[in-house]
Amino acid sequence: MFLYWDGFEIDGSDTDFDIVLPENVQTLEFVERFLSIPIFSRDMEPSYAYIKNRKSHSIDLQELREILLSGNFPRITIDINCMNIDRLSEDLRAEIYAISERREPHEEAYGKVELPCTAPLLQKFYTRGDMTVELAIEAPKTAKPAHDHGGEEREFDGYVYNVEFLRAAKWANQSFQINVGPGFFYEYAMFIIDYMRNGFPGIGISGGLDCEGGWTDGCTYASSIYRYEKIQIPAAYGVKHILKRLTAYNIVQSYRCFYGSGLQYECTYGFYLANHAPYTPGEKLSPLPFGEYVSLVETALSLGNDSFTEICDTAVDILLPMPDVYSESPDAVSLLQAAMPTIDGRNPQRYFTGYLAFTLADGVPVCEFRVNYQTKKYLQTLLDLMESGEIDFIKAITYEARVD
Repeated sequence: MFLYWDGFEIDGSDTDFDIVLPENVQTLEFVERFLSIPIFSRDMEPSYAYIKNRKSHSIDLQELREILLSGNFPRITIDINCMNIDRLSEDLRAEIYAISERREPHEEAYGKVELPCTAPLLQKFYTRGDMTVELAIEAPKTAKPAHDHGGEEREFDGYVYNVEFLRAAKWANQSFQINVGPGFFYEYAMFIIDYMRNGFPGIGISGGLDCEGGWTDGCTYASSIYRYEKIQIPAAYGVKHILKRLTAYNIVQSYRCFYGSGLQYECTYGFYLANHAPYTPGEKLSPLPFGEYVSLVETALSLGNDSFTEICDTAVDILLPMPDVYSESPDAVSLLQAAMPTIDGRNPQRYFTGYLAFTLADGVPVCEFRVNYQTKKYLQTLLDLMESGEIDFIKAITYEARVD
């Protein structure tokens, strides 16, 4: 048994883990263990299919088992979603975060985020990339290498090499390919491989750790479990009251993004839900009006769901304001500029996008921000200015703009 991994993914493409096992029974055992990986979501059943004549044919789990035991089958694919890290048990979440210690070099955000969190999104459908994993199974006569850096199609010659152990491994009956997309978490990928290796100790890993600039921003593992910082403020006087304050001071601006000359952001006076359902290409989503969003939040908090479900049900996209919005108060502008993150050459507004959501804490509504860790100090400065009354003048300007 061995695993071959071409780890040099500097163009944002997928990463494939190729595995060979020698017996059909072991093939079935491998699949059963794969399906039991605890970070996989149980919200929807995995998708099973085989590819024949370039067409995908869906099958159920029992049919999959029978086909695997036959030892003679076309390419089979299994698609399954991972759970958001916030939905994992406390022990499992700690195990995932501990895997970051093994990443060399550590990503930029590692160790800098006090309350790390991810985007409050639930993946409700299969998509290549992000939080979906595909396991593909095929016979050696049809197997092709995962990557062909020479630009030509190559057949396997019966042997491939496990670089970690510096020995040739015989190409056996079936081969496996675990594919994860360009938005996948490094820690999730390593957890999956560790879990499979614990059941099949012969698996080894080969490939490079030196992805251009580290593991993120430009290579396969582009998503970070440290990207966002969680900031919560109590909504002691209710959801409507805290939302009125945050929007009156222009701290909470909902937005939609689109491509013009690069990525563009357009602020709105409604709320775009982060977990909106998939929509028809070309269809324009309308934001929820203030009152409708308040009603949605109050309903979501009354259902008795777990905290993360409440967060996902109420999460909206927000864009933090730039300092010049408060130009009538030079002192406020000075404080905000001092709290500005160091911005590289990319679109600076991307640092200021994030999420606003609501959950219950001891029966009291809590407003939760999830913002880029670089803008944590900036948001806290905004909240302090709101409480101090130093930017009260903005309320009249905001009201006038909305009336217009």
